[in-house]
Amino acid sequence: MKVKVKVPATSANLGPGFDVAGLALTLYNTFTFELNEGGLNITGCPTQFCNEENLTYQAFSQAAQSCGLDFKGVNIHCESQVPYTRGLGSSSTCIVAGIVGAFAFKDKTDDRQEILELATKIEGHPDNVAPAIFGGLTVSVMEEEQVLTLNIPVKHEYRFVALIPPFTLSTEESRKVLPQTLGRQDAIKNVSHLALVVASLINGYDDGLKLGFKDRLHQPYRGKLIHNYDEIMNVLENDENVLGCYLSGAGPTLMAVIREEDKMGVVRLKEELGSLLNDWEVIKLELDHKGYTCDYE
Repeated sequence: MKVKVKVPATSANLGPGFDVAGLALTLYNTFTFELNEGGLNITGCPTQFCNEENLTYQAFSQAAQSCGLDFKGVNIHCESQVPYTRGLGSSSTCIVAGIVGAFAFKDKTDDRQEILELATKIEGHPDNVAPAIFGGLTVSVMEEEQVLTLNIPVKHEYRFVALIPPFTLSTEESRKVLPQTLGRQDAIKNVSHLALVVASLINGYDDGLKLGFKDRLHQPYRGKLIHNYDEIMNVLENDENVLGCYLSGAGPTLMAVIREEDKMGVVRLKEELGSLLNDWEVIKLELDHKGYTCDYE
């Protein structure tokens, strides 16, 4: 029996929602699992990841122990659309897939809360894994061992234009530049901006997004690691058809939010940004409402 797990890309933080908010997007990594009589066989990913340090395998092993799956070996095949270390939740797709893959052999793929708790334990924070599990827009709170995630209803249909650079930026590297403390006024700004983002999305108040996505905790610091960051963000913020823009996850991908009816959004932004993008990829995505899916073959 083979198990196929499909996991959406995610875009975390949404500006001021550091380690709290995230959303799932229509870009996917797909993983196929098959138990064998002994040994690990990983295909479809770079050679350096085809070993026991592979994140999907690590998650599979921990999940197997958690759900009581006794296995001798496993074949894992990866089909990737989500670019690696670009701020689109590639590591979360690996973690969630590994857990769901193991749980599938024990018929436990519907236990999303248990999957969330284990995924958060492996990842360290829930902002990326939560939308990959539940789909849509999520906000999450960690309290010791407990993880609480809620879906936020989004009133309008939006499109998310991902500006993906040709270079990578690891989460570890991007966290090193963050301040250890935040002043009171900056903390108040972030709390109020996150509240504005959530309220605007629920109520369909598009005019609140541009201000709401502004952040004082991580974007000003991580932006310095990204070539042309200030110039690109300035162009996006001055485009009257861009509802808002933010740094996706730890970066370096930048995300612009546009209306569903803005059919020429990608073409227009490419023209406006011109040489600032160089070899950047620009793709239009939608909100994924399902989270992971699992099928048996």
